[in-house]
Amino acid sequence: MRFLLSLLFLSFTHLVSAQIKADLSTYDFGDLYPNAQTYVDITFTNHGEKKEYLLTIDKPRDVYYVFSSKVLLPDSSITIRLKINESLKGKFNHEVDIYFSDADQPITIRLTGNVREVGSNPLTACPDFNSTPPKNNAYTFEITVKVLDSLTREPLRRSKVYFVRGNELVAEFYTDKDGIVHREMPLGYYFITAEKELYESNYNEGYLNFQRNYVEILLKQPDLEEEPDLVVDVPEIEEEVPEVEEEEDDEEIIIKIEEPIVEETVLIETPKDTIAPDPVGEEPVYVDDIPFNEILDSLFDKAHFKLNNITFILDVSSSMNSTGKLDLLKLSMTELVSILRPEDLISVIKYSSNVSVVFESLSGKDKELINERVAALKTSSSTAGGDAIQVAYQMSRRVYSPKRNNIVIMVTDGAFNKGSKTYLETIEQNYREKGIIFSVVGIKTSSYVNEYMTKVVGKGGGSFIEVRTAEDARTKIINEIKRTSFRFR
Repeated sequence: MRFLLSLLFLSFTHLVSAQIKADLSTYDFGDLYPNAQTYVDITFTNHGEKKEYLLTIDKPRDVYYVFSSKVLLPDSSITIRLKINESLKGKFNHEVDIYFSDADQPITIRLTGNVREVGSNPLTACPDFNSTPPKNNAYTFEITVKVLDSLTREPLRRSKVYFVRGNELVAEFYTDKDGIVHREMPLGYYFITAEKELYESNYNEGYLNFQRNYVEILLKQPDLEEEPDLVVDVPEIEEEVPEVEEEEDDEEIIIKIEEPIVEETVLIETPKDTIAPDPVGEEPVYVDDIPFNEILDSLFDKAHFKLNNITFILDVSSSMNSTGKLDLLKLSMTELVSILRPEDLISVIKYSSNVSVVFESLSGKDKELINERVAALKTSSSTAGGDAIQVAYQMSRRVYSPKRNNIVIMVTDGAFNKGSKTYLETIEQNYREKGIIFSVVGIKTSSYVNEYMTKVVGKGGGSFIEVRTAEDARTKIINEIKRTSFRFR
């Protein structure tokens, strides 16, 4: 017994005195798909005062390695790169024992993960140190997006994939021959849209990180669209709308003004014919010999485009919480804000069961504040779209200027089921008397809603704009603002 205790003591003493330490003892590769990095670099440091040596590496058959050196001088390090065999599908749990001259016992490294899908040409050799190791940290990670035909499960090459985080488009790529996009991205909550010609777009959203790094998006070819189950409660549009005289004291609508901390209920009165002063400055030189369809996409100057008074009506009802509609709304707004000029004015109303002012008459130079307020929007309850239109026109008239492009834009999925029923008269009257344009952006709307909204915008001289993809969100509202503000249309 005494002899055994002595041996245990000597072994323990030798183990404690080991001078070489590894910077990690376990590494989890997570779920692995084609093109993923399948190797990791581990640093071993000699904390002792004499030279030590790498003796041997005892590993399973499906682990490969290379090392930077076999000699560890005092206070120096070497790197050992360990790679797993990605040609074997399924979970793995490997132990690698690495022996150095400073101790009888090895340093054991455990490698875990799950090969979810084997690539067409898997590599088995361990890459040399000219390759860049994966960045396993809290800020970036490798993400794989695979786009498939929903019926055949065949990969769809040259599908366009958009990455949206918050209310910002952060990247866009095309899939390779295997239907895959593999890129390094910051961790976060993503809205990822995939689209391809002859297919309906689809999306995936959720929080992605190093271990949740695979997204599969199925695209289907369009079917005959059925009429939505939701009953849209709207008045019938007739060919002629009776003229309605504007009274000095219109019906007042109680709305909530959103402040950063406290919401308070205030009363907005319908203004009389107010005209907002325009900024004083040198008049631009107007050149009218270029048609709108030949204007460069990047051009948004005062010589060709009027200054804007834009009032947005944003639908945040519960119906906007499905199939990524709210994310497309936010992306559309963010893209528009990016081109606004300092003299352009923008107001935003949101509506669900109630109507609230998000902000009023902010300048185009207040981009950060505008984006911050839009990013904070959340969905709730039913849809008081008619009331929101009435409030929007009250606000639009407060900053009205005949020299500007005065426009009200409603962004919605089209489901009105409560609120004012007189908004059609309001739209037509303001367009006829003051030229205030009314346009609608339909976020993934049905064919039934598209047909109805096209008739509505006809009363306000505007357009119905259908947004179904991230590319639509990036371009179509901007095009409408440019079209309506073009000086020579």
